[in-house]
Amino acid sequence: MTPPAQTRWPGLAGASPARMTSPVLVGRAPELRWLGGALARVRGGSPAALLIGGGAGAGKTRLVSEFATGYAAAARVLAGRCPDLGQVGMPFAPFIAIVRELARDPDVAGLIRAQGPELLRWLPESPPDRPPAPAGPGWATLSGPGSPAPGIAPRQARARLFVEVLELLEQLARRQPAVLVVEDAHWADESTMDLLSFLIGSQQAMDGVLIVVTYRSDELRRGHPLCALLSRLDRVGWVQRTELAGLSRAESADLAGHLLGAEPAPSLAEHVYRRAGGNPLFVEELVWWQGQHGKAKAASPRDLMLAAVRRLPERTQEVLRTASARGQRTGRRLLAAATGMHAGALDACLRPAIADGVLVADDDACVFRHSLVSEAIHTDLLPCEHTSAHHGFAAALQDAPSLVPAGWAGIEQAEHWQHVHDPARALSSAWQAAAEAGRVLACAEQLALLTRVLEIWPSVSGAERLTGTGHDHVLRQAAEAAEAAGEDQLAAALAAAARNGTDARQTLAAARPAAPGRLLADPVG
Repeated sequence: MTPPAQTRWPGLAGASPARMTSPVLVGRAPELRWLGGALARVRGGSPAALLIGGGAGAGKTRLVSEFATGYAAAARVLAGRCPDLGQVGMPFAPFIAIVRELARDPDVAGLIRAQGPELLRWLPESPPDRPPAPAGPGWATLSGPGSPAPGIAPRQARARLFVEVLELLEQLARRQPAVLVVEDAHWADESTMDLLSFLIGSQQAMDGVLIVVTYRSDELRRGHPLCALLSRLDRVGWVQRTELAGLSRAESADLAGHLLGAEPAPSLAEHVYRRAGGNPLFVEELVWWQGQHGKAKAASPRDLMLAAVRRLPERTQEVLRTASARGQRTGRRLLAAATGMHAGALDACLRPAIADGVLVADDDACVFRHSLVSEAIHTDLLPCEHTSAHHGFAAALQDAPSLVPAGWAGIEQAEHWQHVHDPARALSSAWQAAAEAGRVLACAEQLALLTRVLEIWPSVSGAERLTGTGHDHVLRQAAEAAEAAGEDQLAAALAAAARNGTDARQTLAAARPAAPGRLLADPVG
Protein backbone atom coordinates (compact mmCIF):
# COMPACT_ATOMS: atom_id res chain seq x y z
CA MET A 1 0.00 0.00 0.00
CA THR A 2 2.64 2.49 -1.04
CA PRO A 3 1.43 5.88 -2.25
CA PRO A 4 1.26 6.29 -6.04
CA ALA A 5 4.53 7.43 -7.52
CA GLN A 6 4.86 10.20 -10.06
CA THR A 7 4.82 9.01 -13.64
CA ARG A 8 7.89 9.56 -15.77
CA TRP A 9 6.21 8.59 -19.01
CA PRO A 10 6.09 11.55 -21.41
CA GLY A 11 2.95 10.14 -23.01
CA LEU A 12 1.14 10.14 -19.67
CA ALA A 13 2.32 13.50 -18.36
CA GLY A 14 -1.22 14.76 -17.82
CA ALA A 15 -2.63 11.69 -16.14
CA SER A 16 -3.29 11.99 -12.43
CA PRO A 17 -4.77 9.26 -10.25
CA ALA A 18 -8.18 9.93 -8.75
CA ARG A 19 -7.56 7.46 -5.97
CA MET A 20 -5.03 8.23 -3.24
CA THR A 21 -3.79 6.40 -0.20
CA SER A 22 -3.91 8.04 3.20
CA PRO A 23 -1.02 10.45 3.83
CA VAL A 24 -0.98 9.16 7.41
CA LEU A 25 -0.36 5.57 8.48
CA VAL A 26 -3.29 4.70 10.72
CA GLY A 27 -3.35 2.19 13.54
CA ARG A 28 0.17 0.77 13.31
CA ALA A 29 1.97 2.71 16.05
CA PRO A 30 2.68 -0.44 18.16
CA GLU A 31 4.19 -2.22 15.15
CA LEU A 32 6.37 0.78 14.29
CA ARG A 33 7.67 0.84 17.88
CA TRP A 34 8.30 -2.91 17.63
CA LEU A 35 10.35 -2.42 14.46
CA GLY A 36 12.23 0.48 16.01
CA GLY A 37 13.00 -1.54 19.11
CA ALA A 38 14.44 -4.37 17.01
CA LEU A 39 16.69 -1.92 15.15
CA ALA A 40 17.87 -0.52 18.47
CA ARG A 41 18.80 -4.03 19.64
CA VAL A 42 20.74 -4.64 16.42
CA ARG A 43 22.60 -1.37 16.80
CA GLY A 44 23.46 -2.48 20.32
CA GLY A 45 25.07 -5.67 19.04
CA SER A 46 22.21 -8.17 19.43
CA PRO A 47 20.71 -10.17 16.54
CA ALA A 48 17.09 -9.60 15.54
CA ALA A 49 14.78 -10.85 12.81
CA LEU A 50 11.12 -9.91 12.46
CA LEU A 51 8.47 -11.90 10.56
CA ILE A 52 5.37 -9.88 9.62
CA GLY A 53 2.30 -11.76 8.47
CA GLY A 54 -1.12 -10.52 7.53
CA GLY A 55 -3.86 -10.90 4.98
CA ALA A 56 -3.62 -9.34 1.53
CA GLY A 57 -4.18 -5.60 1.88
CA ALA A 58 -3.43 -5.54 5.62
CA GLY A 59 -0.72 -2.91 5.09
CA LYS A 60 2.53 -4.89 5.41
CA THR A 61 4.30 -2.98 2.66
CA ARG A 62 3.06 0.39 3.92
CA LEU A 63 4.24 -0.45 7.44
CA VAL A 64 7.73 -1.40 6.28
CA SER A 65 7.88 1.64 3.99
CA GLU A 66 6.95 3.97 6.85
CA PHE A 67 9.56 2.34 9.07
CA ALA A 68 12.25 2.66 6.38
CA THR A 69 11.39 6.32 5.83
CA GLY A 70 11.38 7.11 9.54
CA TYR A 71 14.74 5.46 10.16
CA ALA A 72 16.46 6.39 6.88
CA ALA A 73 19.17 8.31 8.72
CA ALA A 74 19.82 5.50 11.19
CA ALA A 75 20.15 2.51 8.87
CA ARG A 76 20.62 1.50 5.26
CA VAL A 77 17.53 -0.30 3.97
CA LEU A 78 18.11 -3.14 1.50
CA ALA A 79 14.73 -4.21 0.13
CA GLY A 80 13.76 -6.93 -2.32
CA ARG A 81 10.48 -8.51 -3.31
CA CYS A 82 9.59 -12.07 -4.27
CA PRO A 83 7.63 -11.98 -7.56
CA ASP A 84 4.59 -14.14 -8.20
CA LEU A 85 6.06 -16.26 -10.97
CA GLY A 86 4.31 -19.61 -11.04
CA GLN A 87 5.41 -22.95 -9.70
CA VAL A 88 9.17 -22.57 -9.74
CA GLY A 89 9.65 -18.92 -8.83
CA MET A 90 12.49 -16.59 -9.81
CA PRO A 91 15.69 -17.87 -8.17
CA PHE A 92 17.11 -15.58 -5.47
CA ALA A 93 14.97 -12.73 -6.90
CA PRO A 94 14.96 -10.36 -3.87
CA PHE A 95 18.65 -10.89 -3.14
CA ILE A 96 19.77 -10.49 -6.75
CA ALA A 97 17.76 -7.27 -6.98
CA ILE A 98 19.44 -5.96 -3.83
CA VAL A 99 22.96 -6.88 -4.98
CA ARG A 100 22.42 -5.29 -8.40
CA GLU A 101 21.12 -2.13 -6.79
CA LEU A 102 24.13 -2.03 -4.49
CA ALA A 103 26.45 -2.57 -7.45
CA ARG A 104 25.23 0.76 -8.89
CA ASP A 105 26.73 2.52 -5.87
CA PRO A 106 30.43 3.20 -6.61
CA ASP A 107 31.20 3.06 -2.89
CA VAL A 108 29.77 -0.46 -2.60
CA ALA A 109 30.52 -2.06 -5.97
CA GLY A 110 34.06 -2.87 -4.90
CA LEU A 111 32.77 -4.67 -1.80
CA ILE A 112 30.64 -6.96 -3.96
CA ARG A 113 33.48 -7.88 -6.28
CA ALA A 114 35.80 -8.44 -3.33
CA GLN A 115 33.57 -11.03 -1.64
CA GLY A 116 34.36 -13.89 -4.00
CA PRO A 117 33.52 -15.45 -7.36
CA GLU A 118 30.06 -16.86 -6.65
CA LEU A 119 28.40 -13.51 -5.92
CA LEU A 120 29.53 -12.26 -9.34
CA ARG A 121 27.04 -14.66 -10.91
CA TRP A 122 24.28 -12.30 -9.80
CA LEU A 123 25.62 -9.26 -11.64
CA PRO A 124 24.03 -8.65 -15.06
CA GLU A 125 27.28 -8.26 -16.92
CA SER A 126 29.99 -10.89 -17.29
CA PRO A 127 33.43 -9.81 -16.11
CA PRO A 128 35.67 -9.40 -19.19
CA ASP A 129 38.14 -12.05 -18.04
CA ARG A 130 35.51 -14.81 -17.91
CA PRO A 131 33.81 -16.72 -20.74
CA PRO A 132 30.04 -16.53 -21.35
CA ALA A 133 27.64 -19.03 -19.80
CA PRO A 134 26.83 -22.17 -21.82
CA ALA A 135 23.48 -22.96 -23.42
CA GLY A 136 22.89 -26.22 -21.59
CA PRO A 137 22.33 -26.70 -17.86
CA GLY A 138 25.16 -29.11 -17.10
CA TRP A 139 27.13 -28.50 -13.93
CA ALA A 140 30.26 -30.09 -15.33
CA THR A 141 30.56 -27.60 -18.20
CA LEU A 142 29.33 -24.60 -16.26
CA SER A 143 31.28 -21.42 -16.87
CA GLY A 144 30.50 -17.72 -16.90
CA PRO A 145 30.45 -15.03 -14.23
CA GLY A 146 31.99 -16.30 -11.03
CA SER A 147 32.58 -19.85 -12.24
CA PRO A 148 33.83 -22.11 -9.47
CA ALA A 149 37.38 -23.32 -9.61
CA PRO A 150 37.88 -26.80 -11.11
CA GLY A 151 36.97 -29.53 -8.66
CA ILE A 152 34.48 -27.47 -6.63
CA ALA A 153 31.14 -29.29 -6.45
CA PRO A 154 27.92 -27.31 -6.97
CA ARG A 155 26.86 -27.85 -3.36
CA GLN A 156 30.16 -26.37 -2.19
CA ALA A 157 29.85 -23.44 -4.59
CA ARG A 158 26.33 -22.76 -3.32
CA ALA A 159 27.53 -22.85 0.29
CA ARG A 160 30.28 -20.41 -0.63
CA LEU A 161 27.70 -18.12 -2.28
CA PHE A 162 25.72 -18.02 0.96
CA VAL A 163 28.84 -17.10 2.91
CA GLU A 164 29.70 -14.36 0.41
CA VAL A 165 26.23 -12.81 0.87
CA LEU A 166 26.68 -12.99 4.63
CA GLU A 167 30.09 -11.33 4.42
CA LEU A 168 28.75 -8.58 2.14
CA LEU A 169 26.01 -7.74 4.66
CA GLU A 170 28.56 -7.80 7.47
CA GLN A 171 30.82 -5.39 5.58
CA LEU A 172 27.92 -3.03 4.86
CA ALA A 173 26.83 -3.10 8.51
CA ARG A 174 30.28 -2.04 9.61
CA ARG A 175 29.72 1.21 7.74
CA GLN A 176 26.12 1.71 8.85
CA PRO A 177 23.46 -0.53 10.43
CA ALA A 178 21.46 -2.31 7.73
CA VAL A 179 17.86 -3.46 7.45
CA LEU A 180 17.40 -6.37 5.03
CA VAL A 181 13.75 -6.52 3.91
CA VAL A 182 12.33 -9.47 1.96
CA GLU A 183 8.72 -8.86 0.97
CA ASP A 184 6.04 -11.30 -0.22
CA ALA A 185 7.88 -14.35 1.07
CA HIS A 186 4.76 -16.45 0.38
CA TRP A 187 5.92 -16.30 -3.27
CA ALA A 188 9.57 -17.02 -2.48
CA ASP A 189 11.44 -19.64 -4.46
CA GLU A 190 13.14 -22.41 -2.51
CA SER A 191 16.62 -20.96 -2.99
CA THR A 192 15.52 -17.63 -1.54
CA MET A 193 14.03 -19.40 1.48
CA ASP A 194 17.22 -21.40 1.98
CA LEU A 195 19.39 -18.29 1.86
CA LEU A 196 17.03 -16.41 4.16
CA SER A 197 17.10 -19.25 6.66
CA PHE A 198 20.91 -19.30 6.52
CA LEU A 199 21.22 -15.54 7.07
CA ILE A 200 18.79 -15.46 10.00
CA GLY A 201 20.52 -18.44 11.58
CA SER A 202 23.88 -16.69 11.17
CA GLN A 203 22.91 -13.26 12.48
CA GLN A 204 25.13 -13.60 15.52
CA ALA A 205 28.07 -13.53 13.08
CA MET A 206 27.06 -10.22 11.46
CA ASP A 207 26.43 -7.43 13.93
CA GLY A 208 24.28 -4.56 12.80
CA VAL A 209 21.84 -6.29 10.41
CA LEU A 210 18.11 -6.39 11.12
CA ILE A 211 16.17 -8.82 8.91
CA VAL A 212 12.49 -8.16 8.18
CA VAL A 213 10.31 -10.61 6.25
CA THR A 214 6.72 -10.01 5.16
CA TYR A 215 4.26 -12.60 3.89
CA ARG A 216 0.57 -13.19 3.36
CA SER A 217 -0.60 -15.47 6.13
CA ASP A 218 -3.86 -16.19 4.29
CA GLU A 219 -1.80 -17.83 1.52
CA LEU A 220 -0.18 -20.35 3.84
CA ARG A 221 -2.36 -23.37 3.34
CA ARG A 222 -1.21 -26.71 4.69
CA GLY A 223 1.93 -27.86 2.92
CA HIS A 224 2.97 -24.40 1.71
CA PRO A 225 6.81 -24.33 1.50
CA LEU A 226 7.00 -21.24 3.71
CA CYS A 227 5.23 -22.99 6.60
CA ALA A 228 8.21 -25.25 7.26
CA LEU A 229 10.60 -22.29 7.21
CA LEU A 230 8.45 -20.27 9.63
CA SER A 231 8.27 -23.26 11.95
CA ARG A 232 12.07 -23.55 11.99
CA LEU A 233 12.57 -19.84 12.51
CA ASP A 234 10.13 -19.78 15.43
CA ARG A 235 12.70 -21.83 17.32
CA VAL A 236 15.45 -19.23 16.84
CA GLY A 237 15.76 -17.10 19.97
CA TRP A 238 16.13 -13.70 18.27
CA VAL A 239 13.26 -14.19 15.80
CA GLN A 240 9.93 -12.52 16.58
CA ARG A 241 6.71 -12.91 14.62
CA THR A 242 3.58 -10.78 14.48
CA GLU A 243 0.32 -10.78 12.56
CA LEU A 244 -1.14 -7.49 11.38
CA ALA A 245 -4.69 -7.43 12.70
CA GLY A 246 -7.49 -5.48 11.09
CA LEU A 247 -8.05 -1.87 12.08
CA SER A 248 -10.48 -1.20 14.89
CA ARG A 249 -13.78 0.58 14.26
CA ALA A 250 -12.27 3.90 15.37
CA GLU A 251 -9.10 3.37 13.30
CA SER A 252 -11.15 2.45 10.25
CA ALA A 253 -13.15 5.66 10.61
CA ASP A 254 -9.91 7.61 11.09
CA LEU A 255 -8.49 6.14 7.86
CA ALA A 256 -11.70 6.97 5.99
CA GLY A 257 -11.44 10.53 7.28
CA HIS A 258 -7.90 10.93 5.99
CA LEU A 259 -8.98 9.59 2.58
CA LEU A 260 -12.04 11.83 2.37
CA GLY A 261 -10.38 14.89 3.88
CA ALA A 262 -13.23 15.18 6.38
CA GLU A 263 -14.79 13.14 9.13
CA PRO A 264 -17.07 10.49 7.59
CA ALA A 265 -20.73 10.32 8.45
CA PRO A 266 -21.37 7.71 11.16
CA SER A 267 -23.44 5.56 8.78
CA LEU A 268 -20.64 5.52 6.18
CA ALA A 269 -17.97 4.80 8.80
CA GLU A 270 -20.00 1.85 10.11
CA HIS A 271 -20.66 0.49 6.62
CA VAL A 272 -17.00 0.73 5.67
CA TYR A 273 -15.89 -0.95 8.87
CA ARG A 274 -18.32 -3.84 8.50
CA ARG A 275 -17.68 -4.41 4.79
CA ALA A 276 -13.89 -3.99 4.97
CA GLY A 277 -13.40 -5.89 8.23
CA GLY A 278 -10.68 -3.42 9.19
CA ASN A 279 -8.56 -4.23 6.11
CA PRO A 280 -6.89 -0.92 5.08
CA LEU A 281 -6.91 -1.68 1.34
CA PHE A 282 -10.57 -2.59 1.43
CA VAL A 283 -11.35 0.60 3.36
CA GLU A 284 -9.70 2.52 0.51
CA GLU A 285 -11.79 0.69 -2.09
CA LEU A 286 -15.07 1.35 -0.31
CA VAL A 287 -14.29 4.99 0.40
CA TRP A 288 -13.23 5.49 -3.23
CA TRP A 289 -16.52 4.03 -4.43
CA GLN A 290 -18.38 6.37 -2.10
CA GLY A 291 -16.46 9.34 -3.45
CA GLN A 292 -17.13 8.34 -7.05
CA HIS A 293 -20.81 7.44 -6.74
CA GLY A 294 -22.01 9.34 -3.68
CA LYS A 295 -23.30 6.20 -2.02
CA ALA A 296 -21.98 3.07 -0.40
CA LYS A 297 -22.21 -0.19 -2.31
CA ALA A 298 -23.07 -3.50 -0.71
CA ALA A 299 -20.40 -5.50 -2.56
CA SER A 300 -17.20 -7.29 -1.66
CA PRO A 301 -13.95 -5.33 -2.03
CA ARG A 302 -12.87 -7.75 -4.79
CA ASP A 303 -16.07 -6.99 -6.68
CA LEU A 304 -15.38 -3.28 -6.25
CA MET A 305 -11.90 -3.74 -7.74
CA LEU A 306 -13.35 -5.51 -10.76
CA ALA A 307 -16.16 -2.95 -11.02
CA ALA A 308 -13.56 -0.18 -11.24
CA VAL A 309 -11.82 -2.06 -14.06
CA ARG A 310 -15.08 -2.73 -15.93
CA ARG A 311 -15.87 0.98 -15.97
CA LEU A 312 -12.78 1.56 -18.14
CA PRO A 313 -12.81 1.56 -21.98
CA GLU A 314 -12.82 -1.93 -23.47
CA ARG A 315 -9.39 -1.53 -25.07
CA THR A 316 -7.96 -0.49 -21.70
CA GLN A 317 -9.51 -3.56 -20.11
CA GLU A 318 -7.89 -5.77 -22.76
CA VAL A 319 -4.46 -4.35 -21.95
CA LEU A 320 -5.04 -4.83 -18.22
CA ARG A 321 -6.09 -8.43 -18.78
CA THR A 322 -2.81 -9.06 -20.56
CA ALA A 323 -0.79 -7.21 -17.88
CA SER A 324 -2.41 -9.32 -15.14
CA ALA A 325 -0.66 -12.41 -16.49
CA ARG A 326 2.65 -11.01 -15.23
CA GLY A 327 1.52 -9.92 -11.79
CA GLN A 328 1.58 -6.49 -10.23
CA ARG A 329 4.36 -4.82 -12.24
CA THR A 330 5.20 -4.87 -15.96
CA GLY A 331 7.69 -2.78 -17.87
CA ARG A 332 6.18 -0.46 -20.44
CA ARG A 333 8.22 -1.84 -23.36
CA LEU A 334 7.45 -5.41 -22.37
CA LEU A 335 3.73 -4.70 -22.13
CA ALA A 336 3.83 -3.00 -25.54
CA ALA A 337 5.52 -6.05 -27.04
CA ALA A 338 3.12 -8.49 -25.36
CA THR A 339 0.07 -6.60 -26.64
CA GLY A 340 1.54 -5.78 -30.06
CA MET A 341 0.97 -2.04 -29.51
CA HIS A 342 3.29 0.88 -30.17
CA ALA A 343 4.14 3.19 -27.27
CA GLY A 344 1.72 5.97 -28.12
CA ALA A 345 -1.26 3.63 -28.46
CA LEU A 346 -0.34 1.88 -25.22
CA ASP A 347 -0.14 5.19 -23.35
CA ALA A 348 -3.57 6.16 -24.64
CA CYS A 349 -5.00 2.85 -23.40
CA LEU A 350 -3.41 3.11 -19.98
CA ARG A 351 -4.29 6.74 -19.32
CA PRO A 352 -7.88 5.99 -18.11
CA ALA A 353 -6.61 3.24 -15.78
CA ILE A 354 -4.11 5.62 -14.21
CA ALA A 355 -6.69 8.40 -13.94
CA ASP A 356 -9.05 6.01 -12.10
CA GLY A 357 -6.28 4.80 -9.79
CA VAL A 358 -6.29 1.20 -11.08
CA LEU A 359 -2.69 1.58 -12.27
CA VAL A 360 0.32 3.61 -11.21
CA ALA A 361 2.94 4.57 -13.80
CA ASP A 362 6.37 4.43 -12.25
CA ASP A 363 9.90 4.29 -13.70
CA ASP A 364 8.69 3.33 -17.17
CA ALA A 365 6.52 0.52 -15.81
CA CYS A 366 2.84 0.09 -15.16
CA VAL A 367 2.02 -1.11 -11.67
CA PHE A 368 -1.37 -2.23 -10.38
CA ARG A 369 -2.09 -0.22 -7.24
CA HIS A 370 -2.09 -3.50 -5.31
CA SER A 371 -1.33 -7.08 -6.30
CA LEU A 372 -4.90 -8.00 -5.36
CA VAL A 373 -6.12 -5.94 -8.32
CA SER A 374 -4.03 -7.88 -10.84
CA GLU A 375 -4.97 -11.16 -9.14
CA ALA A 376 -8.67 -10.33 -9.31
CA ILE A 377 -8.40 -9.53 -13.03
CA HIS A 378 -6.35 -12.63 -13.78
CA THR A 379 -8.72 -14.91 -11.89
CA ASP A 380 -11.59 -13.44 -13.92
CA LEU A 381 -9.99 -14.26 -17.30
CA LEU A 382 -11.66 -16.68 -19.67
CA PRO A 383 -9.48 -19.70 -20.60
CA CYS A 384 -8.78 -18.28 -24.06
CA GLU A 385 -7.82 -14.90 -22.56
CA HIS A 386 -5.53 -16.60 -20.05
CA THR A 387 -3.71 -18.50 -22.80
CA SER A 388 -3.47 -15.45 -25.06
CA ALA A 389 -2.02 -13.24 -22.31
CA HIS A 390 0.70 -15.72 -21.38
CA HIS A 391 1.45 -16.36 -25.05
CA GLY A 392 1.97 -12.62 -25.58
CA PHE A 393 4.58 -12.41 -22.83
CA ALA A 394 6.30 -15.67 -23.82
CA ALA A 395 6.65 -14.58 -27.45
CA ALA A 396 7.79 -11.08 -26.49
CA LEU A 397 10.53 -12.42 -24.22
CA GLN A 398 11.60 -14.97 -26.80
CA ASP A 399 12.10 -12.16 -29.33
CA ALA A 400 13.63 -9.64 -26.90
CA PRO A 401 15.07 -11.09 -23.65
CA SER A 402 16.43 -7.65 -22.72
CA LEU A 403 12.89 -6.51 -21.87
CA VAL A 404 13.37 -7.98 -18.37
CA PRO A 405 16.35 -7.89 -16.00
CA ALA A 406 19.34 -9.95 -17.11
CA GLY A 407 18.89 -13.62 -16.27
CA TRP A 408 15.10 -13.44 -15.95
CA ALA A 409 13.98 -14.02 -19.52
CA GLY A 410 14.60 -17.77 -19.77
CA ILE A 411 12.92 -18.68 -16.50
CA GLU A 412 10.00 -16.31 -17.09
CA GLN A 413 9.52 -17.69 -20.59
CA ALA A 414 9.36 -21.21 -19.19
CA GLU A 415 6.53 -20.21 -16.85
CA HIS A 416 4.55 -18.44 -19.57
CA TRP A 417 4.96 -21.26 -22.11
CA GLN A 418 3.81 -23.70 -19.43
CA HIS A 419 0.49 -21.83 -19.29
CA VAL A 420 0.15 -21.75 -23.09
CA HIS A 421 -0.06 -25.57 -23.25
CA ASP A 422 2.50 -25.81 -26.05
CA PRO A 423 4.54 -28.91 -25.09
CA ALA A 424 7.43 -28.29 -27.49
CA ARG A 425 8.01 -24.69 -26.41
CA ALA A 426 7.43 -25.55 -22.76
CA LEU A 427 10.08 -28.27 -23.05
CA SER A 428 12.74 -26.21 -24.80
CA SER A 429 12.17 -23.14 -22.59
CA ALA A 430 12.36 -25.22 -19.40
CA TRP A 431 15.63 -26.73 -20.60
CA GLN A 432 17.13 -23.30 -21.25
CA ALA A 433 15.74 -21.95 -17.97
CA ALA A 434 17.42 -24.81 -16.12
CA ALA A 435 20.74 -23.55 -17.50
CA GLU A 436 20.12 -20.09 -16.05
CA ALA A 437 19.04 -21.48 -12.69
CA GLY A 438 22.20 -23.58 -12.59
CA ARG A 439 24.36 -20.60 -13.47
CA VAL A 440 23.18 -18.67 -10.40
CA LEU A 441 23.47 -21.80 -8.21
CA ALA A 442 19.70 -22.10 -7.69
CA CYS A 443 19.83 -25.86 -7.26
CA ALA A 444 16.19 -26.42 -6.27
CA GLU A 445 14.90 -24.36 -9.19
CA GLN A 446 17.23 -26.11 -11.63
CA LEU A 447 15.93 -29.43 -10.39
CA ALA A 448 12.32 -28.27 -10.71
CA LEU A 449 12.88 -27.17 -14.30
CA LEU A 450 14.72 -30.35 -15.27
CA THR A 451 11.91 -32.33 -13.68
CA ARG A 452 9.50 -30.41 -15.88
CA VAL A 453 11.57 -31.35 -18.92
CA LEU A 454 11.37 -35.02 -17.95
CA GLU A 455 7.62 -34.78 -17.36
CA ILE A 456 6.98 -33.21 -20.76
CA TRP A 457 9.52 -35.25 -22.74
CA PRO A 458 7.23 -38.18 -23.76
CA SER A 459 4.67 -35.69 -25.14
CA VAL A 460 7.10 -34.01 -27.55
CA SER A 461 8.19 -35.43 -30.87
CA GLY A 462 11.78 -34.46 -31.54
CA ALA A 463 12.65 -33.65 -27.92
CA GLU A 464 16.29 -34.55 -28.59
CA ARG A 465 16.44 -32.00 -31.40
CA LEU A 466 14.85 -29.26 -29.29
CA THR A 467 17.22 -29.76 -26.36
CA GLY A 468 20.29 -30.86 -28.26
CA THR A 469 20.72 -33.83 -25.95
CA GLY A 470 19.25 -37.19 -25.03
CA HIS A 471 16.81 -38.28 -22.35
CA ASP A 472 19.48 -40.11 -20.35
CA HIS A 473 21.62 -36.99 -20.25
CA VAL A 474 18.70 -34.97 -18.87
CA LEU A 475 18.24 -37.63 -16.18
CA ARG A 476 21.90 -37.38 -15.23
CA GLN A 477 21.71 -33.59 -15.08
CA ALA A 478 18.60 -33.85 -12.89
CA ALA A 479 20.41 -36.31 -10.62
CA GLU A 480 23.33 -33.87 -10.20
CA ALA A 481 20.93 -31.01 -9.51
CA ALA A 482 19.07 -33.12 -6.94
CA GLU A 483 22.33 -33.95 -5.18
CA ALA A 484 23.31 -30.27 -5.13
CA ALA A 485 19.87 -29.41 -3.69
CA GLY A 486 20.27 -31.96 -0.91
CA GLU A 487 17.69 -34.34 -2.41
CA ASP A 488 19.96 -37.36 -2.01
CA GLN A 489 17.26 -40.03 -2.34
CA LEU A 490 15.89 -38.46 -5.51
CA ALA A 491 19.42 -38.01 -6.87
CA ALA A 492 20.14 -41.71 -6.43
CA ALA A 493 16.84 -42.69 -8.08
CA LEU A 494 17.44 -40.42 -11.07
CA ALA A 495 21.00 -41.64 -11.51
CA ALA A 496 19.78 -45.24 -11.43
CA ALA A 497 17.08 -44.40 -13.99
CA ALA A 498 19.73 -42.93 -16.29
CA ARG A 499 21.79 -46.10 -16.05
CA ASN A 500 18.88 -48.51 -16.44
CA GLY A 501 16.72 -46.61 -18.91
CA THR A 502 13.81 -46.50 -16.43
CA ASP A 503 10.79 -44.32 -17.21
CA ALA A 504 11.40 -40.87 -15.71
CA ARG A 505 7.81 -40.33 -14.58
CA GLN A 506 7.74 -43.61 -12.68
CA THR A 507 11.06 -42.75 -11.06
CA LEU A 508 9.86 -39.32 -9.97
CA ALA A 509 6.57 -40.65 -8.62
CA ALA A 510 8.30 -43.44 -6.69
CA ALA A 511 10.99 -41.14 -5.27
CA ARG A 512 8.55 -38.48 -4.03
CA PRO A 513 5.11 -40.11 -3.82
CA ALA A 514 3.74 -38.18 -0.86
CA ALA A 515 4.93 -34.61 -1.32
CA PRO A 516 5.72 -33.70 -4.92
CA GLY A 517 5.57 -30.02 -3.96
CA ARG A 518 6.79 -27.62 -6.57
CA LEU A 519 9.07 -30.11 -8.32
CA LEU A 520 6.54 -32.23 -10.17
CA ALA A 521 4.87 -30.05 -12.75
CA ASP A 522 1.57 -30.99 -14.31
CA PRO A 523 2.11 -32.46 -17.79
CA VAL A 524 1.48 -29.98 -20.55
CA GLY A 525 -1.33 -31.09 -22.84
